[in-house]
Amino acid sequence: MLVTIIAALESDDDKAFMLNLYKDYYGLVRKTVYNIILDPDNVEDLINDTFIKLIEKISLLRTLESCRLAAYVVYTSRSVAINHIKHKSVQRKHAYYGGDTDLTEKMPDIGSSIEERIIRQEEVKEMERAVLRLPEKYKDLLYFKYILEMHDREIAEILQIDPDSVRQYLTRARREAKKLMDKEVHQHAE
Repeated sequence: MLVTIIAALESDDDKAFMLNLYKDYYGLVRKTVYNIILDPDNVEDLINDTFIKLIEKISLLRTLESCRLAAYVVYTSRSVAINHIKHKSVQRKHAYYGGDTDLTEKMPDIGSSIEERIIRQEEVKEMERAVLRLPEKYKDLLYFKYILEMHDREIAEILQIDPDSVRQYLTRARREAKKLMDKEVHQHAE
């Protein structure tokens, strides 16, 4: 289906661009989507959905340098996968539960104290705010390493840096995030 959509594009330049984009980034999109949804039955459909969304942004994609293009493709595929999960969640929420289903089995474990969960949520929010304030390169590094669980070699290839430098950049990114978190905590304490 995707090939048909690409073939329907008006300009030959657009067709060639999208076919090259598909060839170059298919593996990365597949890995991103699968790592999020963990459902091999829906991976191909979501890959197609990702590239369909990218077709709508051809003019923007042409202006991006390679590392930014890779990040844009990853964020788009991540967004498509997360939206799929949200949609499935809504479907499950509205599904009919039979009379023999015990809904108490679905209740969350109340074993951990409410205070611990609130503290953990606040820590996660602080970390999110700190990461959002990082430079793009650091955000990309942390995303590729910890969310996509990519190897240093893969990250180096996408960002076009020396594979031996990836660990140094990751260390700098983590340190910078920690500084921003500490600064925010200090500001809230005052």
